[in-house]
Amino acid sequence: MDYALSMYLRQKWVDPRTTYDPLPGVDLLEMDARVMNQIWVPDMYFVNEKAAHFHEITVPNKLMQVYPNGTIMYSARLSMTLSCDMFLQKFPFDSQECDIHMESYSYSVKNVVFNWHEEPLILTKKGLKLPQFKFIKMEHMNCTKAYEGTGTYTCLRARFYLQRTSSYYVAQVFVPSVLIVVLSWVSFWLDIDAVPARISLGLLTVLTMTTMSANARAHLPRVSYIKAIDVWMAMCLFFVFTALIEFAYVNVNARVEKRRTTQAGGLQLSFNPDSSSPGENGEVSA
Repeated sequence: MDYALSMYLRQKWVDPRTTYDPLPGVDLLEMDARVMNQIWVPDMYFVNEKAAHFHEITVPNKLMQVYPNGTIMYSARLSMTLSCDMFLQKFPFDSQECDIHMESYSYSVKNVVFNWHEEPLILTKKGLKLPQFKFIKMEHMNCTKAYEGTGTYTCLRARFYLQRTSSYYVAQVFVPSVLIVVLSWVSFWLDIDAVPARISLGLLTVLTMTTMSANARAHLPRVSYIKAIDVWMAMCLFFVFTALIEFAYVNVNARVEKRRTTQAGGLQLSFNPDSSSPGENGEVSA
């Protein structure tokens, strides 16, 4: 599972090789994109990145400012797709935690150390709204770790806390499924002899619930565990199916009872003692 984002990555470091004497009226130098390739940049990479690209329309979206004391501020606009370990047992009433791992690829802590800027660390768009999630908060931490055989490498991690908005699923899944279950109960009030109507209603509700359950799972990752929405759809299908089974059971019992009543009436007519006893005149009464 993954998520996508676009961001401005900003880094600041000090490189003594870029110091220069202050110029009158010039506080800093703004470097052209062609000159940026000649200046050293930290070899940061995203550990959980699956796909990414820099924006280059109409020019490379990069910025570099060099101060007289050798301080360099570098900014780049990029879009990425990052992996995120989501747990969907409570879907669609779940909350997720997604990370961004930033690490140095080739320089160990002996040469490069990443630190979060003092304040603010991460800026988000004011009034940010996501289609399926509600942005709760974010945290930052240091995740420097050692690799066997290569050394210790600096690492930073940002964690986003997201809560899924369930209004879409309430309107598109839960409410319609409840109405379909209630509709299947209408067959209880139909006459027992209205077989075509009750069978049509029962089969229609069963097929509708099956289709709705398949559509609800079509856009979800295939996981090996049961989700909350799976339990809901299974119970709705169970109620609809049992309503159809109830009609079959009642119909069979009604036909058996009707057959017994008909047979009992026929036997009583055939073996009635009064119908075959002789009359007073020695005649058999009809």
